[in-house]
Amino acid sequence: MHQALGEFLTGMGRVEFQMLLLMDFLNEAPIEALFAETTGRPFGEKIKSFKTWCDFGGVPDAQQPALQAIYKDLDDLLPKRNCLVHGETREGAFKGKPRQPYRVGLVKNNLEYLDEFDRGEHGPNIFDVGQVQAVSQLCRKILGAIADLRASFPVSDEPYQEEPDDPAAWPPA
Repeated sequence: MHQALGEFLTGMGRVEFQMLLLMDFLNEAPIEALFAETTGRPFGEKIKSFKTWCDFGGVPDAQQPALQAIYKDLDDLLPKRNCLVHGETREGAFKGKPRQPYRVGLVKNNLEYLDEFDRGEHGPNIFDVGQVQAVSQLCRKILGAIADLRASFPVSDEPYQEEPDDPAAWPPA
């Protein structure tokens, strides 16, 4: 279980970083400002900021389906991520299976969630090792989709030119 959770946390860190890089790729805002806007915020708020900045960045119509699929996968990831991050590891046996470790996620407004686990009630907040690995796989899917989206943008034939300090000197000669 601990290895699976470590792989999940590594995947989550990579997803958050790639979200930041895509926001930077699509917008002229400095990456430091984007980083400051998202740092220390809950993941759900980071997803909202990500969507806002990606929509503001003007993703072309041809790439919109890929972007919408990323949004959907992030929305699917959020409740699973919250259960894994805001939970604890317990041992239990369900449906005739031998005792094994489970990650039991906190259930909002339900202080009985651990007692429910101990009584053998298996809800959507309970993850075995395979289910934790499936969430890690979802992280890898999102990473691949973000990479594919970035790669789908045409590269400009125009050479990069440093922006002049004096706005009157724009565009450069």
